[in-house]
Amino acid sequence: MRIAIISTPFIRVPPSGYGGTELFCYELVEGLSARGHEVTLFATGDSSVSCRRRSLYASPRWPPAPEDEVNHVAWAASEIAREDRFDLVHLNSPIAVPFTRFLRVPAVHTLHHASCDESSRIYAQHPEVAYVAISERQRSLEIALPRSCVIHHGVTPARYPTSLSDEGYLAHLGRYAEEKGTHLALDIARAAGMQLRLAGRAHSKDRLYYLREVAPRLRESGASDLGEMDLDRKVALLRGARALLCPLQWEEPFGLVAVEAMLCGTPVLGFRRGSFPEIVDEGI
Repeated sequence: MRIAIISTPFIRVPPSGYGGTELFCYELVEGLSARGHEVTLFATGDSSVSCRRRSLYASPRWPPAPEDEVNHVAWAASEIAREDRFDLVHLNSPIAVPFTRFLRVPAVHTLHHASCDESSRIYAQHPEVAYVAISERQRSLEIALPRSCVIHHGVTPARYPTSLSDEGYLAHLGRYAEEKGTHLALDIARAAGMQLRLAGRAHSKDRLYYLREVAPRLRESGASDLGEMDLDRKVALLRGARALLCPLQWEEPFGLVAVEAMLCGTPVLGFRRGSFPEIVDEGI
């Protein structure tokens, strides 16, 4: 098949640090290409993939702005319509869904977000699109969609070699945010008398939370904030951890870092909410 995949204009594919949607797009394009499909990825110009790539922006547009996303998606849709060569288009943003009105090919949209009324209204107006939820919990919180299924995220296991030993510390990776429970990870590690290593960053909207809740705990606990990491450093951190802490405070649609940790042989500690009961076996 000839497949067009529209990523975001915010982060390169694959991401050099944070970027769950972009990592998903990378795994998808590489997997489809390896199976003989002809894939075109619409992403930032610095993206590095083995398939054909088209770009409006030479580099990531950060911090994310809806104007940049609309511009990127509108351009991609116009190029898909102009080329008139694709059998399928795959979308990864609610903003992209309305543009399927201008396309003559079937569309699949993967939901990467928690349920919200604004996105649900868009989906309700486009029943012709096939929707893919990334967990049963995510789909249960979304409006009823006539054409939907659940497909959990996957990554390439070979990139996450398993370790059967650890270096005695706890890890917490990803976006530093209240809903991610970064402050709770610091509290848990301190209560357990164990060192915590953080890897990630706070987005601009979470900056005040970081200054109020995370920074003071970092100073008091002696935990390490290692910042964003590329894949090799992330894998090394996960392989050396005794456990990954994911004290989520929201209905996480998936949680790719939990899968990455378990592939490395590292247990995941988290609450029974969001997708975690589906992807983490309790007690193992």
